[in-house]
Amino acid sequence: MSQQVFVTTQIEPSIWQITDVLDDRAYLLVGESAAVLVDTCAGYGNIAQTVRELTQLPVTVLLTHSHYDHVGGTYFFEEVRISSDDDGQEEYETGLATKAHKTLVERGQFDPNIAFGPYDGSAPRIAHVRDGDVFYLGGLTVEAVALPGHTPGSMGYLVRERRVLLSGDAVTPIMCLFFERSLGIPTYRQTLAKMQTLPFDRFYTGHHSVAFTQDDLPGFDACAEFALTDRGMPWMHAVLPEFVGTLHFAPCDTDDVDSPDFRALIGPYVPREPRGRRRRRRRSRA
Repeated sequence: MSQQVFVTTQIEPSIWQITDVLDDRAYLLVGESAAVLVDTCAGYGNIAQTVRELTQLPVTVLLTHSHYDHVGGTYFFEEVRISSDDDGQEEYETGLATKAHKTLVERGQFDPNIAFGPYDGSAPRIAHVRDGDVFYLGGLTVEAVALPGHTPGSMGYLVRERRVLLSGDAVTPIMCLFFERSLGIPTYRQTLAKMQTLPFDRFYTGHHSVAFTQDDLPGFDACAEFALTDRGMPWMHAVLPEFVGTLHFAPCDTDDVDSPDFRALIGPYVPREPRGRRRRRRRSRA
């Protein structure tokens, strides 16, 4: 088996999107004197080598949050920065990364001969990034913006000169709030409201090739509001069965789940009784 692990695409002046075979996405920002890498994908393939093919400048690694599909490649770097609210999850996320890697190798989707961060790298030093921190790259500045909800420490990175926000998983067409450490729909809606006040025209997520805009934010909020009262349906992760939730399909103009115009939210798993049993119980109380 032979796989091209990463695809690199220049999406804005000075900004490259780095996509792995699972459609996880990292972003490289290159200034005149330094560079920033936002996220590191899931660890399959040496992303540090790919970054070095694009720039020889010093690189600071900034993470949007702690989940394994964003931090797996950190093992190929000496130091990374993450919100203190998401720090301390490394051992748990490494376990998920290695479990997912093993499953995908067994399914024939991963080549076991290609480098994998937790196996072939070493744990980086962890430093913290805070809301309002600014990184100067020479002609380009990157500002950290707290966007909690998906995780307590979810962070976006604002590139003011390009009017671009890199949001990780803080807001996505299929929003995931089923994790034990997710903060829930009210916090997510506060983050959406905050994003509407930020000076950007386009934002890029951790799993989509296309840019979204400020005009998309009301639709994300409408989906969140819908999920508050929708009964939903049980959902399970395709690779990690311990991840379960309740899936809410919000009304939208497409039923293509791969479309950027699709809207859904996955909240915490709530066991449900069959509708017939619930009706019988109500009658028995009458």
